[in-house]
Amino acid sequence: MNLPVFEKKAIELLSTDPSQNDFRQSIPALADNLAGASNDSEILTLFLHKAAARSSETFRRYERETVRFSAWLYQEMAVGYQQVRLKHLQMYFHHVHNLPDHWLKPGVLAGQPDRVLFRDSIKKGKSTDQVIDVLSSFFSFLERNRYTSGNPAVSLIRSGEKKARGSSVIRFFHDNEWQHVLQCLDSLPETTQKQQKEKARTRFILSLGYSLALRESELTEHNCNDIHPDAEGRLFLSVLGKGRKRRQLPLNESVLHLLRQYRELQGFTGITGDRFPLAPRTRKSADSLASLSSRGLRFWWQGFMKFCADSCENQAVAQRFLEMPFHSLRHTALTHLGRKMDIEDLAIFAGHDSINTTSQYYHTEAKRLRQLVAEHHLAI
Repeated sequence: MNLPVFEKKAIELLSTDPSQNDFRQSIPALADNLAGASNDSEILTLFLHKAAARSSETFRRYERETVRFSAWLYQEMAVGYQQVRLKHLQMYFHHVHNLPDHWLKPGVLAGQPDRVLFRDSIKKGKSTDQVIDVLSSFFSFLERNRYTSGNPAVSLIRSGEKKARGSSVIRFFHDNEWQHVLQCLDSLPETTQKQQKEKARTRFILSLGYSLALRESELTEHNCNDIHPDAEGRLFLSVLGKGRKRRQLPLNESVLHLLRQYRELQGFTGITGDRFPLAPRTRKSADSLASLSSRGLRFWWQGFMKFCADSCENQAVAQRFLEMPFHSLRHTALTHLGRKMDIEDLAIFAGHDSINTTSQYYHTEAKRLRQLVAEHHLAI
């Protein structure tokens, strides 16, 4: 996507009532303005262009949060980016935690009257931290390019989830939980033809995501055109992952059988040569299957996790199912592979730049730890 398209998109998204402050208003440029942007529309265009160079998922996330913030900034505060101070950001977070009704409905953006900016108020904690991360990146970009003379986001206080490396919440399925997930997959209803199709689709997406340890965006943005033969004629999936890093994932016989089986169910033959999605939607569009968006994939996952939780007698475990993100499937896959692969090989498979990232998937079993420390105490 080139700059003129971004410019048009930014203007359409944030066009406001002519009587209000204009998103494209002229501003006095700083003497050493490196971006060369003369207004907020141009600087947002450059920021979105930079985000799109990383991945489409990064672009969607950054576009969503900057558009929400910019619409609020112009409509509620009547100021532009250069006038933003810490107090404005604090007021914004109060706003998104307590959204007025009209912000939950279409019509907020004059340029896109049918677009709904918010589905619900943003929860405190991780959800707020994610917004802070985007705004911090945005204002850091503005300051770095001398569009603003400071970064008001540097003083924003996160919930604390990212202060320490890693997380206190275990984001992979324990063995008993994973067995329950597999049992739930087998027990999905299949009385009607619709239920049979949905069960097959669930097995297909779950199996591919786990077998290849794919991220959300990697599953939704790739299709069978990304499957290629190697020098020996064996097939692999070419994945463009996080940080625009490409890796080749070998497809074993079980994965190939799964692909053939589900494709045949949908009226397709073979494995390669078309855009058959790795995360298909339920309905066909123009006689072909379309791919789920990352958001659609999360909704599908939440539905399956609720099914798992509803059939779980242990309330604590059931609650964990409800809180598990789709990324837990990748964590679980890499944890299982970590039991049989060297850390260097696992890093290549996962697409990690550093084995320090990969090391989190080498978990010492709690049972073994208990045995090791059973006799460790201070005799009194």
